Amino acid sequence: MSEKVLTQKEIDELFARYEEQPIKQEAKDLLNMQELDIIGEIGNICMGTAATTLSQLLSQRVIIGYPKIIVCQQDEVFGSFSTPYLIIEVQFKEGLNGFNVLVINEEEIAIIADIMMGGNGQVTKPVMITEMELSASTEAMNQMIGSSATAMADLFGIGIDIAPPKATMVEDLLNASHTPLPTDKPVVVARFEITIGDIIKTTFMQITNVDAARDQANYLLMKAGACDAENTEEKASDETVIQNFTQTKAPFDLPNLAGALAIPVDLEFSLGKIRCTAGDLAKLKKGDTLAIPFSSQQIKLLVGGIPVALGELQTHAEETKIKISRLYQKSIK
Repeated sequence: MSEKVLTQKEIDELFARYEEQPIKQEAKDLLNMQELDIIGEIGNICMGTAATTLSQLLSQRVIIGYPKIIVCQQDEVFGSFSTPYLIIEVQFKEGLNGFNVLVINEEEIAIIADIMMGGNGQVTKPVMITEMELSASTEAMNQMIGSSATAMADLFGIGIDIAPPKATMVEDLLNASHTPLPTDKPVVVARFEITIGDIIKTTFMQITNVDAARDQANYLLMKAGACDAENTEEKASDETVIQNFTQTKAPFDLPNLAGALAIPVDLEFSLGKIRCTAGDLAKLKKGDTLAIPFSSQQIKLLVGGIPVALGELQTHAEETKIKISRLYQKSIK
């Protein structure tokens, strides 16, 4: 089996093969680059929300990068994962059709489970996954997907309901099914770089069926006035992702994706962090002062744990403001 297990470098090469043409040739009649860009934005919003959920569950700072997206056959992407890995799949019941899938590997399962059970995320190798670790990590992934579905409901302005997530642990690459998802069409694969505290930097894979991803993109294009409902309906398949969307009361005349831009987000402000002992904290009392090695000119603004800007703290009369001095690129790590 070891001869067939692919390395992280080989997984990287899967995406490198699509660097110039992210859409596989047989999928070009299903998706175009404009739709793929919008799918990336949808994934960014949803996984940003999921990262916030993971951060709250683990009590760790979680940073998620902007996704790299390709469209390919599912056997190609699943064949690139080194086993064991965990597939968390949800089917949409209401509002959307299709499915959404998260894939994480064995080490990530162990680290997330260890933190959830009160550990520090330091796991020994070889990793041993028991029912306890599997249950804890599955619950984390379930909550991430649930919060992602909520973000999608806000984005599209419709009610969305999902079936109970289905967890599948793939143990043996030789005997693994490389087509575990209920579709024979290409799939949209979004790869996110994720950093959890100072513990791990890894990648999560989010996989969506191509029909659902395409129709999500067209729905937002229609809301933005970039295409009309008639053309969108003609292009939509029998698996139209927005159920009864011609009867939806969501406004379709919002310019520049105003519906997406109206989604509420939590903006966090961070000055920095210092390391101390639990004993130091236990000695604190009212009136004490702490020396910190930071200036008021480096306030960091974060959304879902992702740095978006740097600013300077300013006080005028009784009002405190932050003057933006730098905007981060959305691909910042």
